[in-house]
Amino acid sequence: MNDKSVYTGAQPDAEIFDISHWPIVFIRFPQLGMPDRTNRLLNGLTDFLLQQQRVVFVWIPARHGHEREPHEEEKQSTRWMKQYKTELRDWCAGYVYLTTDEEVRASLSTLFPKLKKIMPFPKTLADDPEDACAKAREFLALPVE
Repeated sequence: MNDKSVYTGAQPDAEIFDISHWPIVFIRFPQLGMPDRTNRLLNGLTDFLLQQQRVVFVWIPARHGHEREPHEEEKQSTRWMKQYKTELRDWCAGYVYLTTDEEVRASLSTLFPKLKKIMPFPKTLADDPEDACAKAREFLALPVE
């Protein structure tokens, strides 16, 4: 396992990922028109998990909404989650979703309990980047199960 305060992997895609608060990673969910968006996102997530350090992902939702995600890209993401379910369980300390959109917040809040089996780590909402970092630090301070 690596020193938790240092990210030693490949430089992440700056259009999607911000690791300036490592081990808190801000992720701007790729917009529909972004070239090779799903591979870029999943490759970055893989690199973070392979660091074998506890990490919190702070998701900034895309403007297009989840329901508009192309079916093949959804299937690719589902296959990735199945492939990396052990790494997600072992190294992901939580997800924080950074949004003030009330409709998105309500949708996510409804979804969280349904995701518990596949993603057993905590999930929450944040209003701004400072709130997201504070909640992420709380997740990182939780005991490892």
